[in-house]
Amino acid sequence: MSELEREQIAFDALAKVQATIPDWIEVFSLCADETRIRLLIAMHAAPGSSVTQLAEATGLAPNTVTQSLATLHRANVVEVKRDGKFRRWQLVHPGIHQLLHQLQAPHSTLHPEH
Repeated sequence: MSELEREQIAFDALAKVQATIPDWIEVFSLCADETRIRLLIAMHAAPGSSVTQLAEATGLAPNTVTQSLATLHRANVVEVKRDGKFRRWQLVHPGIHQLLHQLQAPHSTLHPEH
């Protein structure tokens, strides 16, 4: 393969994904924070967890969990649903979900293999 052909292949690959690069930069930025990635892994395994459950699972202070969930919620990565006195959090961003699979984030009985 010639150098020109390699260059064209690289150019074509970038052209195919150019429009999504800003989205992926945001995804990687959100996941680059240890607190947020720990919460994302916990929510992946146990969707519908409350702040208290996530705090216990991750060893983080509830206030830290709340602030990080707010950041993820503003970025449309997680959604929250009211369940009586609880607010239940769930990962909804398909790109981050896929990324967690690539990182081999474990599944559970609450979120079986798929």
